[in-house]
Order: sequence, then structure tokens, then C-alpha cells
Amino acid sequence: MPGIALDVTISDSRITVVNPTASDPFPAGVLTEGRLMWHPASKQWIIGHGVSDRSAQDAGGCSDGPEVIDLAARIYWTC
Repeated sequence: MPGIALDVTISDSRITVVNPTASDPFPAGVLTEGRLMWHPASKQWIIGHGVSDRSAQDAGGCSDGPEVIDLAARIYWTC
């Protein structure tokens, strides 16, 4: 799947990922928002919704864990 440009805002430790223009399969608007957290097990930044997300067994991809965002490469990973 080709990538699309997203708008990401980080304020304090809150992160919001917005798709400014609808493009399959993502609608326009907020795709996700939560707390930016470091996930030690995967050594990746995650978009968490509770303190327990930091210690989730899996993160990102198609797992049941929190979503991953690569701040250095500017990539929001989805399943």
C-alpha cells in the first residue's frame, strides 16, 4: 500500500495523527490520538491510551497492542 501524508501534532506528551484528505482506506480527520510513550519491549514509540500500554506484550502492526509511530523516519505504522 502506498503511503499518504499525515499531519501529526505533539503537545506535551499528547499526540494526534490527522489525515487532511480522505484517501483509501483512511477517511479524512483524526486517525488516532493518545499519549506518546516509549515501549521498552519493542524499543519503539507507541501511541498509548493507558499506563499498561507501556508493558503490553506486543506493539504495532496487526497485534492487539498499541500503535507504533517512528518519529525519526516519520512513519505511522498500521496493519
